[in-house]
Amino acid sequence: MYEKFLSQNMECERQVADDAFLAKYANTAPKELITLWQEVGFGTFYNGLFRLLPPEEFIFWNDAYIGESGQIKPQIPFMITAFGDIFVWVYDTCLNESYVAYINIRKGTWKIGASNIKILINVRILSNTCIKMFDLEMFPALVSKLGRLAEDECYGYVPALALGGDNDIDKVERVKYVPYIDLICQSLGDFEFA
Repeated sequence: MYEKFLSQNMECERQVADDAFLAKYANTAPKELITLWQEVGFGTFYNGLFRLLPPEEFIFWNDAYIGESGQIKPQIPFMITAFGDIFVWVYDTCLNESYVAYINIRKGTWKIGASNIKILINVRILSNTCIKMFDLEMFPALVSKLGRLAEDECYGYVPALALGGDNDIDKVERVKYVPYIDLICQSLGDFEFA
């Protein structure tokens, strides 16, 4: 299902999702997310632009950050960008459907990133418009300026854009993604639908 994505990421760093992990999510995650974990696993792709992570890595995530209380459950975060933006599979009880929410940590907003994970991975990310669609234009310049990210890092604005910082390449640093995202999430409380 994700062969084309893998064929464009031959030099990526990957880890296998083991059977115990897959069993843990068998009853809550959609089949396409289980298949993504089985076929692709976890790791860094597109030279560090995207990182597939197990949901446990998102210890800071709270279901109240997007949607009204109880409207969007469950929420399973599964991927971040080099900027700490999060892709979350959600089930929206009001719409009675699931989709992938794109949480723009930098701006404090969220939107529907794709109708499902297969479209996100095989169409949106592989398209020529991906960089613009997810507001990632600064990535090549930041890799040149600051170097490739370590496994636990993202490029973060200091101070954070969502907290009043400037959208200036000189205000971006390599930061530990968990405390950076957690600080923004706790400070904002919830993200606005964009």
